[in-house]
Amino acid sequence: MRWPICRWLPAALTVAVLAAQSIDPKEMRMSASAYVPKPAASIRAEARLVDVGVVVRDNRGHAVSGLTRTDFQVQDNGKPREVTAFSVHRFTPASATAAPVPAGAPATPLERPRFVALLFDDIHLPFSDLVHARAAARRFLKSGMAAADRVAVVSTSGGQVLGFTADQAAIEQAIDKVVMRERKIESPVSCPHLEPHDAYIIANHLDSAAMDAKVDELLNCQPDACGSRVRSRNPRACQHAIDSVQFLADGLWEQVRMQSRNILLTVGSLVDAMAPLNGSRVILLTSSGFLSGTLESDLDEVTVRALRAGVVINSIDAKGLYVVEGPEPGEGMTARSLIYELGLGSRPKEASNDGMANLAEATGGLFFHNRNDLEMGFRELGMQPETSYLLGFTPGPPDGTYHRLKVSLTSKRHETVQARMGYMAVVTPPEKPAPVRRIDREALGTGRLDEAPVKLVARTDKRENGIPVANLSFQWDVTRMAFKLQEGVRLQHLHMVAMLLDAGGNFVTGKEGVAELALSEASYMLLARGELNMVLRLEAPPGAYQLRLVAEDDGEEHVSANTLAVEMN
Repeated sequence: MRWPICRWLPAALTVAVLAAQSIDPKEMRMSASAYVPKPAASIRAEARLVDVGVVVRDNRGHAVSGLTRTDFQVQDNGKPREVTAFSVHRFTPASATAAPVPAGAPATPLERPRFVALLFDDIHLPFSDLVHARAAARRFLKSGMAAADRVAVVSTSGGQVLGFTADQAAIEQAIDKVVMRERKIESPVSCPHLEPHDAYIIANHLDSAAMDAKVDELLNCQPDACGSRVRSRNPRACQHAIDSVQFLADGLWEQVRMQSRNILLTVGSLVDAMAPLNGSRVILLTSSGFLSGTLESDLDEVTVRALRAGVVINSIDAKGLYVVEGPEPGEGMTARSLIYELGLGSRPKEASNDGMANLAEATGGLFFHNRNDLEMGFRELGMQPETSYLLGFTPGPPDGTYHRLKVSLTSKRHETVQARMGYMAVVTPPEKPAPVRRIDREALGTGRLDEAPVKLVARTDKRENGIPVANLSFQWDVTRMAFKLQEGVRLQHLHMVAMLLDAGGNFVTGKEGVAELALSEASYMLLARGELNMVLRLEAPPGAYQLRLVAEDDGEEHVSANTLAVEMN
């Protein structure tokens, strides 16, 4: 199987459940991610070097050149580390004025092209922000795009809208195809009133005042929740109310966290797709913000891949300048909860910027925020820094924790130093070949298997924007599944892989879906009367493809697989 350079970017990650709408979400947890086939054999190399991309800017925001290894010092969790590897990377803007060439002088080789991926986080862009962002992006094409530039348009919900091209008309049309797909995640109850930031704080036990405020709201709505103890107005006196708020916050935060993680997976897939391109590579991530707390490991992984691939990630906060709004009066708001909401101030909006700021800082990019001139943002961030540095140091023994980094200059200069904020010191297990999953082996095969209680069905369709889509249905027969019983709960783990290959056998795109079932007897009986139908969706340009579908239930003992010919029109 040959691998493409960058024919198609992986689509957004979705799993649709067409049945079992009445099942409690806690009994059926699902997730999906981009899938790339795993080779049957791999070579494992041990690297003990931490790469740190650094950009130094003066007080005008211009990159500073001429620095050497001895100009930098690195601290790892407060401990100094010796810089053992050092390199300088330079980028000449395509719009720079060329110096006159003397007559008879040899021709100067052309600069490498610049690849700019406009990534719109349409899941977190409300309509007004998206309108301004699209208008600014179109103006960027006229004022900030050079002749040698290649621009792609990507959305976090739908993957690639347009591949890399210099056709400005096609790029403008692709930008207009990005529409609002904002997915607001709201609490299933109106009292207490929980915003995503509230759920983040409570679920991760970051501020006891948040729990007290929301418990107070709950007791205001349900005066009899704890009997006579509620009269004390002491939120900590009612364990039932505390447990209820914690349950609501945990469920809401898990949804928010998974949505944010899918954005990082999309950025990582885009980085991987751009890595082989021969030229400078820049991602412009435009978003109104997403919560990234507890996702340090995912952020670090994307950062490392971007640094290795030489991809700079610039971020634009489409909110622009914002005014801190007063608390939204909820059904059960009390004096305690009002004081808590007023004390938050701008923290929820600032927290939603952390992920974008981290991606930019860690890869040598810029974070454009607190300004309304988005056109300037696109123009300034559409370019790589003229000079950047890559430092490397040998870390201490891995301890499995997140290490914070601080990079500074040895001299008392006043430039701003941009560098990655930290890394995960992953504990590497002893030398042992990683087991190859059976589902990965079968994904590379071509044969048909019918071991698992599942029917594989493919249907082609079109999105509203005209892009062909393959709806890949995995129809599970729960009555034939070998569930594990634990305290009256039926446990099962379902695994699904779908891949599109072109006529030459080249991998185009793929999805991997996972479903964790923990069914009560009532839910099992409900599903037993029908079927559990899960769908993975793949998008690709029009053409003829080979579709490989593989599914397995728990334990890798039962696998079904099939290869189908599909025409995407």
